[in-house]
Amino acid sequence: MKKIFLSLCLLLVTIIASAQIENSKTKIEVAVNTRDFLYKQEVFSVDNIDAFRIDALKITNLESFNIVSGLRVVHRIKIGKEFKTFYNYIDATEIDGLITTLRYVKTILKSKTTPNNYTEIKYTTLAGFQFMLSTILNDQSKLDWKFTVQTNTTNAQTNISLTNDEIDKLLKTLEQAKTKL
Repeated sequence: MKKIFLSLCLLLVTIIASAQIENSKTKIEVAVNTRDFLYKQEVFSVDNIDAFRIDALKITNLESFNIVSGLRVVHRIKIGKEFKTFYNYIDATEIDGLITTLRYVKTILKSKTTPNNYTEIKYTTLAGFQFMLSTILNDQSKLDWKFTVQTNTTNAQTNISLTNDEIDKLLKTLEQAKTKL
């Protein structure tokens, strides 16, 4: 009886875990990775920063004529002697949140004020693309701001620090991608 109960509990945990993983996929990621249907993928290039590439995507199901659009983030990282490519997908509905976050970050950085304690300001998309502004100790042992992008929160190697100029360029890239969709 105990073995049956334990087996049922394990089965329930497995089902819940797999359901949560499935719910964290974006519509664009599901469209790109779905098999057994005919689709057209349009890729629109945009200006990019050096650290990673963003492509605007429009996926059209040619059987039902459903259209899904969003962004594909392509991040190449050198691991050992080889380069490995990591992908992440952002739904079109999440682009405004990313743009708003970058504008907010730019406002904070321009104000030149820092809090008296450690602070993090984050925005994370459904699939784990994350912007983070956090305080660090600078060379004079005073708190200062640091902006990082993690192209996939499930992989620590995809974490990158960006300069103010790169933040501006990333904002322009996202705005440009939004107009292409």
